[in-house]
Amino acid sequence: MKNRIDAVNRTVLALLALLLVAAGALGLAVGYGLFGSQRPSLPLLPDPLREFAVDQPWLWWAIAAACVLLALLGLRWLAAQIVSSHVGRLDLTSDESQGVTTLNAGAFTDAVADDAETLRGVSGASATLKGERTQRLRLTVDLDDHADIVAVRRQLEEQTVARAREALDAPSFPVEIRLRPDAKQVSRPAPS
Repeated sequence: MKNRIDAVNRTVLALLALLLVAAGALGLAVGYGLFGSQRPSLPLLPDPLREFAVDQPWLWWAIAAACVLLALLGLRWLAAQIVSSHVGRLDLTSDESQGVTTLNAGAFTDAVADDAETLRGVSGASATLKGERTQRLRLTVDLDDHADIVAVRRQLEEQTVARAREALDAPSFPVEIRLRPDAKQVSRPAPS
């Protein structure tokens, strides 16, 4: 879902940027007299429209309301960008009458990433906890150029993920594993 939101953000911002650049270019063209030498000295709005704006006082209130609405929509969009789905703490409490147990998410994800990096064929790993509605672990593993992908995947599931679930005492804790090939290998040109 985050990728879709990012794509929508990029598209809307690109269209807005193109619209503003076109308006600026049009303003510069009029200002420099590209549409006639008299145009820069003429009023921006035609006479009937200016007279309508003067005769209708409600028009300025409507324009002000539209500007406030645009500002509120902009603030809502900004607030949506700030919200993060990263989890800071994991609640491990099974019975609150016995007390509350929490685990720092950073310590947990660092331990999971360190565990994954010990596997043969792994050149690096990172882990994050996500949790909009339900919490899940995202484990991203960078592979060496000669890594056995099937063996690495099996070891991740049987060792790293199993230990992480055991530490949380949650055998069905959702884990998303992403395997990335060696960046140098991907960027190398194919032999001819």
